[in-house]
Formats: sequence, structure tokens, C-alpha cells
Amino acid sequence: MGSHHGRYPELDACRGIAILMMILFHFFVDLAFLGLKGPDPFTFPLRLFGLLTAISFVGIAGVSAHLKIEKIPDINRQISAFLRRGGELILIGAGITIITWFVMDGEGYVVFGILHLIGTALILAPLLYRSGYYGLLFATVLIIISLTGLLPSGPLWLAWSGICPDDFYSVDYTPLIPWLSVFILGLYSGRLIFPSGHAVYAFDTHKKPVLFLAFIGRQSLFIYLVHQPVLFILIMAFTGMIK
Repeated sequence: MGSHHGRYPELDACRGIAILMMILFHFFVDLAFLGLKGPDPFTFPLRLFGLLTAISFVGIAGVSAHLKIEKIPDINRQISAFLRRGGELILIGAGITIITWFVMDGEGYVVFGILHLIGTALILAPLLYRSGYYGLLFATVLIIISLTGLLPSGPLWLAWSGICPDDFYSVDYTPLIPWLSVFILGLYSGRLIFPSGHAVYAFDTHKKPVLFLAFIGRQSLFIYLVHQPVLFILIMAFTGMIK
């Protein structure tokens, strides 16, 4: 099935699944942060679960970028649209950086999180889309650099690239190396799944579970921004930390 009122329910549903995965993972992270009993989110298998959640978000953003480019054939309009949306996400990400810096007293705050990454990737999307197979080669190089540990340590102001101090820690860190490669792979996957903006597979998007997931997916940014405060309040209320 193709788009519906400018949306792609099948893609929104996938984003909805990623949102639920994120909430579940952050539930266990918050338990650990508050010193409450629960499985360790920073070791296997929850660490892998969190990694797959982030990969899903960034990859879906790449697929969505492909669909938007297909709808806006003019390169100048593409650059304007992606610059505006990417800039919005970077500004929101900067707000999260400031808030977490105050809340966490400068320890482990968000430096270059998933919103910073997706915002930057969206700005680069028109160029990456036109790079052909060189884009896939570039993504492969980024992955190899990350897996082989070729990146040196460096100052904090280079954290956006993947270069950071040896003792660096952040609760949400998705630098361009290697995470831009996930966006690029999503961008090219979009060409396979939605060539010319139409799905090559028939998805039944009218089932209630799919509609529910798609609804959640359409609210992904809002849910992302509010879920952590809500989780903290609920956990503290149910455990008696708030009386």
C-alpha cells in the first residue's frame, strides 16, 4: 500500500515499534539510574536490545528521507526542506543537552545524541541521496573505522565525529562515525522498499495493531521528548520514592 494522506502507515508502524522498544529499554535504564533492582541495561542482552532500538530509529529516518526526496524532485526545495527539519532537530537536541547537563550535574549528559545525529543526517540527505554507490562505500568505510578502532581519542568538541576523550561517557551518544552509516543504509533501503515512493510489497495497514503502532509512530518526537520524565515519575511513584 502506498502513502495515505502523505503518510506511510507501514513505516509509521515500524517507527511505533521502535518507540515501544525505546520506552522499554529506558525503563530498565531508569531503574539502574535510581538504584533500583532490575536487569543491567548496559550488559547483554539489554545492551544489544538498546543498540537495535537506536539502529531502528536511525534506519527508519533514512527510509523516510528517501520518501521525502521522492516527493520533492527539485534540489533547491530539497535542501531548504531538509535544512529546516534537520535544523529543528538539532536545536531540540541542543535543548536536551542543556537540560541533561543541569539535571546530571555535568556528568554523562547528552553531548551528541540521536536527535543531533538525525538532524545532521537530514541536512546531508540530498547530497547522500545523489552520491550513488559512493554513499554505500562511504557507509562501509565508517563502519570499518568504528569496528577496527581506528579513531583516536581527542577533545570533547570533536565528540560529534566519534572522536572523544578516553574517559568520555554520555547517556545518549550517537556520533557520525559510525551512526551516519545506518542512516545511509536506511536511505538506500528506501529505494528498494519504496521505489518511486510506492511500496513494492503489499502491506495490510488496516489491522488494529498496525493502526495503533502507526498512531504511536506519528507521535514519535513528542513521545521521545516526554517519555523519560513520565517514566521517572511513574517509577518513583510506584516504588514509594514519591510520597
